[in-house]
Amino acid sequence: MAYIALYRKWRPGTFKDLVGQEHISRTLSNAINTGRIGHAYLFSGPRGTGKTSTAKILAKALNCEHGPTPEPCGKCKACQKINDGSSMDVFEIDAASNRGIDEIRDLRETVKFAPVDGRYKVYIIDEVHMLTTEAFNALLKTLEEPPAHVVFILATTEAHKVPPTIQSRCQRYDFKRITVSEIRGRLETVTTEMGLKVEPEALNMIAMQADGGLRDALSLLDQCSALAEGELTAARVRQTLGLIGHEWIYKLTEAIYAHKSQKALEILADLLRDGKDLKQVLTELSLHLRSLMIYQATGTLEQMDLYAEPDEILQEQGKFFSSEEFMGMIKKLHEAQAELKWSPQPRITVEVALMALCNPSASGAVQTQASAAASVDSGRIASLEAKLAQMAAQLAARPAVMPPAAGQTPVAAVPQKSAVRPMPAAASVPEVQAVPITASDAEVWDTLLRTLKERNKMPVFACMNQGQFAGMSESQFFVKFQGVLMADLAMRNYRTLLEEILQEITGRPLRLHCSGENTPAAPPPRPVPKKKPLPPPPPEEPGIHVDLDSMPPEERAPLEKAFEIFGDHVVKIEEDNN
Repeated sequence: MAYIALYRKWRPGTFKDLVGQEHISRTLSNAINTGRIGHAYLFSGPRGTGKTSTAKILAKALNCEHGPTPEPCGKCKACQKINDGSSMDVFEIDAASNRGIDEIRDLRETVKFAPVDGRYKVYIIDEVHMLTTEAFNALLKTLEEPPAHVVFILATTEAHKVPPTIQSRCQRYDFKRITVSEIRGRLETVTTEMGLKVEPEALNMIAMQADGGLRDALSLLDQCSALAEGELTAARVRQTLGLIGHEWIYKLTEAIYAHKSQKALEILADLLRDGKDLKQVLTELSLHLRSLMIYQATGTLEQMDLYAEPDEILQEQGKFFSSEEFMGMIKKLHEAQAELKWSPQPRITVEVALMALCNPSASGAVQTQASAAASVDSGRIASLEAKLAQMAAQLAARPAVMPPAAGQTPVAAVPQKSAVRPMPAAASVPEVQAVPITASDAEVWDTLLRTLKERNKMPVFACMNQGQFAGMSESQFFVKFQGVLMADLAMRNYRTLLEEILQEITGRPLRLHCSGENTPAAPPPRPVPKKKPLPPPPPEEPGIHVDLDSMPPEERAPLEKAFEIFGDHVVKIEEDNN
């Protein structure tokens, strides 16, 4: 007989066998006892927590020959067929490979037929979130009003991807992660039945690595037991799973406390020679520091799902650092773990992180210099803002010029020397001071324009192309425009993009400053159109005298009205004989 993996051999067969999901097993058992069986269920939760197993248990509970019962016998023909996957009434569908609308249409056609052997036809759709939108829409009506003999069980690890219209038609059950103690208890039962001797620390390490999934824990136990040779020890588990080991982590922590960078790098080199993973080194070091931090704060590690560590080590190394130092070290390790994904040289990233932990003063000095430079820039900006505010106040205090009253002749002002100099008109963007421009600075400006054009940022390129490079300093980049409107547009809409490109070009953050002249350049004079000579007026035709006095009143009245509108020049109209 072929070997059966442990996670398949020890799959729970009844609700009592479920580990860590008592709230779900009790609810479903009560629903079966009271006859309140839903037509659709949605099981959601992390992998390896029992979603598919619970669905099969529910299918056996509904179709068992002694049921419906919350405790299926597992020995009748219906239960045995469900266990070996040959039942004609239980359909297990993988939505990842049957995700289209055609598969759902076929399902709708088969739903209407009565069960073959049992009482219910049970459809278990695993990873239901992989269905397409069209497939979900096709399933809606059938899911809302299925035949009385049909039960749908939808299982997913990402419930947020299931449409709300589907969720509202189902009873939702959320499976939680299984705790380390519950996984360890189940592993002890399995190893006892197997007749395998095992160290408690080995089971604890497997339960920690399972990350809340019992199926993962059984798979790891299956893998480690193949190397056990009669007894499963912590060393065997550590070797099989590629773990670092407490001794190495303790030595690394001592080297960090003693500020011995060379010792820490030697330990890292030894671990790499043994084939250890860099990410695992950072992970276990951060977990150890977390244990020290929690032990320092609470005095115990019980109920914390942490690796078992001797109290004497926790007491000794817990005094090495303060709580703030522990938090800062863990933060640096997490940052290094994030950089490992994209670093071309992962080992250098880990070595830099370890050296930063061994020499916190050096890394703090770099941060101090950066903050000092930032404070200098902030002081300059504050000074400029104060000057602008003072100029605006002086302009607001100047008396307004009143226009001369009607009938009065404006008197020319007599020029006289005044102690107060007139203030220039304020611009919306401050003027920048002259900065000497070097060849390298000009190259940065050319590269900026060329980059905008290559990235197809034509609106930004068109705006900046109208400006003139005015120089740059260690932290600032100056551009001068003809008018304040373009300068204001660049600062308001394009500043973030330009500063990002400048940092890519120069390798340091630069703050963009755009200025505009107070008076825009005068437009070129418009050409004066040439006047065409007017044609001579036509000669006036001789008029005809009309005697209004001799006319009757009814004829005279309309003529008088016409004379008022068109004048009294009357000409004779020649008739066209053609």
